Amino acid sequence: MLYRTLIRRYGPIEPEALIKVLCPLHVPLVELDKGIFKVPGQSHWRASFTAEINAETHSALAVSATGKFVPAAHARGEAPWKELAKGRVVGLDVARGIAHGEIYVGAASKASLASALEELTEEDYLEIDQFGSSAKVLSALTESTLATMLEDQGFQVQRMPEDTAAHLGTYANYDFEVSLDGVKKKVEVKSLWGTDTRRARLIHSTGRDYPTSSCKFATQDFFAVSMFLKTGSLNDWAFARSVPEDVRPYGLPRSRNYPDHVNQNPACSPGDGHWFSSLREVWELD
Repeated sequence: MLYRTLIRRYGPIEPEALIKVLCPLHVPLVELDKGIFKVPGQSHWRASFTAEINAETHSALAVSATGKFVPAAHARGEAPWKELAKGRVVGLDVARGIAHGEIYVGAASKASLASALEELTEEDYLEIDQFGSSAKVLSALTESTLATMLEDQGFQVQRMPEDTAAHLGTYANYDFEVSLDGVKKKVEVKSLWGTDTRRARLIHSTGRDYPTSSCKFATQDFFAVSMFLKTGSLNDWAFARSVPEDVRPYGLPRSRNYPDHVNQNPACSPGDGHWFSSLREVWELD
């Protein structure tokens, strides 16, 4: 019944096709070379790996393809998702059945890569989202999880439309209208910054009202940031009041050049005085 529901829109497709689209490919590693080096002209330090080209992986292992190294225990279904490091294919040796690649992390420091390499082993996998859909599914699942969680906590939740016809009003620029005891407030859903998961990614498309890619403080009442990239759990969140920190001590830093906009990569850790673990904790903050 569940599978029939999942494919109802698409017709009679095989389960393998659905898995290929929804689930990132786990590419086996052949060897790790943890000697750290720097590519001329690049700021980040690198190490090297080789991965196996086989009947399942050959179509995804093109030069410049990128992915994330994940623990073997996660690939076996025994542990939550976790990013150990990042990987990029830099060359192919089809005759030997291997792909050459570089290992790197979001931070530019040599120490950050060295720390990641201490945890990474040849038993782990390079995870490649070969059709670009798993990231979109993750985004949708985080929003769905948040909506359900807030409803279970007594809030009423209205998902805002992805677009608004001109004759029906203006685009909302935030994701949810959330109500409690007759009070309605606006919530914008964001994620951690994949390059540095110590920070949130508070970005917005540039346009007529957005001269910079940082969110405006006035657009929403709260930011809700999914902590999945750090914890591997859809149930972990950080909430902050959308107000400048020079106006309220629990607020967020301003963008340096656009003071009406929030710094787009602020530090994000629930309990630090700016970010909180639940919406109720910040609901009454003015």
